[in-house]
Parts: sequence; structure tokens; C-alpha cells
Amino acid sequence: MQVMDGQSAAAWRLTPREMMIVFLLGAGRTTPEIATLLGSRPRTVENRKRHIYDKLGVGSEGQAVAMAVRLGLIQPARLRSAGEPGRAALVVLMGPVSADRDEVAQVLVRERIPFVTVMQRDGLIRDDWVTSHQGSLVVVLVDPTDEDWLVANPLRAPIVEIRSHDVSERLAVVGAMARKAGGLVATADAGACLLPAVAATAQGMLVVSRRYATALMTWAPAPSAAVPQLTARERDVLDAIARGQTIRQAARSLGIATKTVENIQTILFRKLGARNRRDALTIADGWGLIEKALPKAYHTGIAMRIGEASQGPIAT
Repeated sequence: MQVMDGQSAAAWRLTPREMMIVFLLGAGRTTPEIATLLGSRPRTVENRKRHIYDKLGVGSEGQAVAMAVRLGLIQPARLRSAGEPGRAALVVLMGPVSADRDEVAQVLVRERIPFVTVMQRDGLIRDDWVTSHQGSLVVVLVDPTDEDWLVANPLRAPIVEIRSHDVSERLAVVGAMARKAGGLVATADAGACLLPAVAATAQGMLVVSRRYATALMTWAPAPSAAVPQLTARERDVLDAIARGQTIRQAARSLGIATKTVENIQTILFRKLGARNRRDALTIADGWGLIEKALPKAYHTGIAMRIGEASQGPIAT
């Protein structure tokens, strides 16, 4: 069995819908709000949350978001370097064989964008050109399956997702953001938008089709204007939240009164523009205010549990 790091292990362990729920919890959404966004029932969301707690080894929403933050499951991962200046990005085209994928390939040919089409996922993992390529890579996923995401993520390249109309706009946006895609383009817009989407995504920008932009702006959390300046005690409380501690546990570990922790937490939320603890964690993580280091034993423990639960070899 091959042991993965904590992020890869957790990503393998959580289902796509569970990843969406973790992402929405990190955005401060309540269970009824998540149910509405995902088109499901609150009871179904609660059941999935219990599965998430079990898989991450936690016992509450706050602890689940804290663990997701520390494992790097919410904020975008570090991407590979942009490559040599002036060298065009190489597109790695993936997704199930379909007329839509063929149409995207024709657009790439017409726009003279260099690309390779992945026919076998295992071959992509083994091929040396992925790591030896000197230019930047951009992955284009056309109606991707879970396996396509698992293969694409370790490339550490920007991802543009091309979606057909098989899911709602809101669900497509939630899924793309939970998977850390840099672009979300409707199939109907691929002919006109693919070239600028690839170029912008390669530079670290977020690109979405107009039909998805409205859904994104409806619920996406608004970022703060500047990095919040926290006092030493506010950082202590934030660190306690990131460790999944309750207010009482934080007070005990910091040697201060519970009421004092509550007051500091209120000020912390105001500075971060957060609605609750989960929202505060995501915003603070976006500003790089949270230490993500986890004990090596924890990573190994997750990987061991996944290795026992999964069938066949695990690809990293």
C-alpha cells in the first residue's frame, strides 16, 4: 500500500458531494442553506455530515472545517510554476469520450492551442512529460468523472471545467469551487470562451461563463478588503478555533475566562467579516493566518484507514 499525504488521502476518502458540503460549511452556510444549494433535504445533508465527521475523525461542524482547512481542502493548493516566459500553455484534455469532448478538441485545434488528449488515466500518471514539460499546464475537464478529478489534482495545474446542462448552475458552481477549479465554462460557450479561459486560468485568474456568474454572486462569500490585523490574543483564539476547540476548551487552554474568549471571538469575527466560526476559519485561511501543520502520525493514520477501505492500488 502506498501512503498518501493528508490532503490526497482526505480528498480520496470524501465523496464529491461531501466535498461540496465541507466547502459550504467553510463558507458559513447552515444545513438548510446547504440543502437548498445542493437540491436535497436537510436530513440528507445531516446524514452526509455524520459521514464526513467519521472520515475526518472529528465530532462537529467546526472541527470538520478546521480539519479541512488544516489539510488544505478548502483553499486552492499551490500550483506548479508558470514555466518559461513566452511559452504557450499545454492543455491536458480529459473527460469521458463524448461529442462534447470532441467539440472542445476541435476548438483547441482551431485556436491553435497545443494540447494532448488523455485516453488512459494510468498512462498520464506514469508519463514523464507531465513533470518534464517546461511550459505551464492547464487541465481542461469536459463533464469529468470522480476519477478524472483524482488524476488531474496531483498535476498541480489550473483546471478549467467544461460543463453541459446536466446539472443546475448553482450545483455546477459549488462543485467547481469545492474542487478548486480555476474556470467554469458552459459547453455552449466553449467556442468563444475557451481560448481566453485557458489564458486567464494559466495566470491564476477565476473565469466563469455568464450563466454561472449569477449563481456565483448569489451566495459566494465576499472577501475582506485588506489583511485583518489581529492582536496576539485574537490569534490565540483563532488558533483554538482552528484546532476545533470549543469556547470552554479554549478558555481552559489559554487560562482565561469563558466570557473573555467570547468577547475576543466577537471582535475577531468583526475584523474578519465572518458570520460564525466556520466562516472565520475559511476567511482567515484565505489570508494565510492559519498554520496548517498536522502531526505526521495523523496523515499516516488517515492514509492507513483509506488504504484499508479502498479496493486496489492508490495513485498519488
